[in-house]
Amino acid sequence: MDSCSLTCKMLTVIAVLAVLIQIFGLALFVLGFFPVKPALSGFSGVESFYPPGADSAEFQNTTNLSDSQLKYLYQELSLVPPLFDRLILMGSGLVVDGLPAEFVLGKDGEPPLKSFKEAMPYTQSLLSNGRAIGYHAKAAPPTVTMPRLKAMVSGAVGGFLDVAFNFNTQALLDDNIIVQFLKIGWKIVMHGDDTWLKLFPGMFSRHDGVSSFFVKDTVQVDQNVSRHLVDELSRADWDLLILHYLGLDHVGHLGGRNSILMAPKLEEMDEVIKTIDVNSIPTNDNDQGRTLLGTLLVLSDHGMTENGNHGGSTFEETDSLALFIGPADFGTGTPNKANQVDLASTLALLFGVPIPKNNVGMLMPETFKSFSVDQQLRLLELNSWQLLRLLQAQLPSLVCENSYAIASGMINPKGQEVTVVWRELCCLFMRAAELHRSWKSREEKRWLTICL
Repeated sequence: MDSCSLTCKMLTVIAVLAVLIQIFGLALFVLGFFPVKPALSGFSGVESFYPPGADSAEFQNTTNLSDSQLKYLYQELSLVPPLFDRLILMGSGLVVDGLPAEFVLGKDGEPPLKSFKEAMPYTQSLLSNGRAIGYHAKAAPPTVTMPRLKAMVSGAVGGFLDVAFNFNTQALLDDNIIVQFLKIGWKIVMHGDDTWLKLFPGMFSRHDGVSSFFVKDTVQVDQNVSRHLVDELSRADWDLLILHYLGLDHVGHLGGRNSILMAPKLEEMDEVIKTIDVNSIPTNDNDQGRTLLGTLLVLSDHGMTENGNHGGSTFEETDSLALFIGPADFGTGTPNKANQVDLASTLALLFGVPIPKNNVGMLMPETFKSFSVDQQLRLLELNSWQLLRLLQAQLPSLVCENSYAIASGMINPKGQEVTVVWRELCCLFMRAAELHRSWKSREEKRWLTICL
């Protein structure tokens, strides 16, 4: 009897331990696969144009400023004039859902497949004569539409939990460039994937949404977007036009990359790009006596596998496109590489608004070639300040105010230990800041000498 009782107790203990181990393993999996990422609340403002730790008393009060006054205040503080006045996003500007970058830019130094290259002659001509610059913009998994759109406009990296929300999209509450554009008075128009309407309810002056879940429709889903094209291009009452085409993604789901419908769909997208570019001629703004310059940004939210699927982390699924087309000469060369989250900071600084608070992206420097050296350095400085603010918010013990103290000691002013990695990061940041100040001082002396 005692032996039987002992056996029962052992089995009970083993069973309890097994359950506890399963719970621990499940918790570890959930925390690792669906991490809770701290996000800063609120929206970036004038503090974005001051170094971290600056006295808030120096900041201008923007409460009573109109949209146009806020816009000009941002321009004054940034010290860099916006490169463009209007933006057309295809894919996001112009968003072509599921378009792999290699269809347009090639892969590993090789040109695109002949059939794909011949299907987009106008786009290829823009690249060859320097009117466009292309990026392999690496998307982070999960490679489905909703989290990819959030990453492009906020610069923040999502998680696999977003896969569930992709089927029941909620409004985006984090800081993003759509809100930043609205704050300076931009009028935004959207036609295409209704995911935009769910992410940004009530933010569009005009819109016509289409569902992304009727994957057998490869024709009408794009015609519903293109039917607005000529009319919208003739209007001057918008600053941002978003066109999100779904047909190419649907072609991939139905027949894979090598579907007989793929080349015709690429031809259709090439014709859309041509129509926008030809009709985006600078127009006079009679109220302000200046010329409106627009840029077309062709994006894809993700790529696709050989079978046309997406959602994972393979190269084929994460190889998304970012193609800048504008009046500026970007120069010719090999395709560039970037991360998809770099789009938020790049667009914010191209158009003179604060970088979203939770952005982890960096500037795409090739798009700023037309700026002077001191302007490019200023933009890099603004980007570095924003990233440092985000880092300090998530690591309160990290203080980068005194490079000597950080370099020589392991204890920061708050009395907490600083790891070697963070100490080196602070040293690099402070060293870069010192070099920048030294360069500006030399430039000021040089100009003073010339003037005298």
